[in-house]
Amino acid sequence: MLHLDSAIHLSRPSASVSESDETRPGMIDDISLMLGRQFAAYTAACQAALSEKMGIALADLKALDLVLEFESLPTGQLAQLMGISPGGATALINRLEAAGYVERGRHPLDRRIIVIRPVEEQCRTLLAERHAIAREVTLLSRNFDTAQLETVHSFLAQCLKALRHDTRVWLETRHVHGLDD
Repeated sequence: MLHLDSAIHLSRPSASVSESDETRPGMIDDISLMLGRQFAAYTAACQAALSEKMGIALADLKALDLVLEFESLPTGQLAQLMGISPGGATALINRLEAAGYVERGRHPLDRRIIVIRPVEEQCRTLLAERHAIAREVTLLSRNFDTAQLETVHSFLAQCLKALRHDTRVWLETRHVHGLDD
């Protein structure tokens, strides 16, 4: 889904990068593997542990993470992102709403569309866990100087921008073609 060429005009680093450096292809392969499968696998494991700790189903936690990330989501888009049926999304939303994690509302531009929004106060436990991860990243960052952190930050920000763009296009295209509720 990451289409950097079409989604974003990436700037080349100002410093000269040696394309012939022997370690470059291997590092790029490793970075792709880390950002793709490995981060996804360990994120899934962390989500499973957190869902157990919070006492909610893993699918509910994943949905809650999506609602928090997007700030509000139409029910059909939540179903699409979760890979579940509209009926399954309704049941999931009902559970999250009953637990006080989300609330339903109307889309500001199209009142026919129901959107799901997080209830910040009830999401504090999840947000506290995310802050714990941020503290770990802060500790880890002490191993790198400012220039290295700027490079890592720039790279990750560009990857995330492309992923966010591609996700929005996917969701909007599906909605435009009538494949969403």
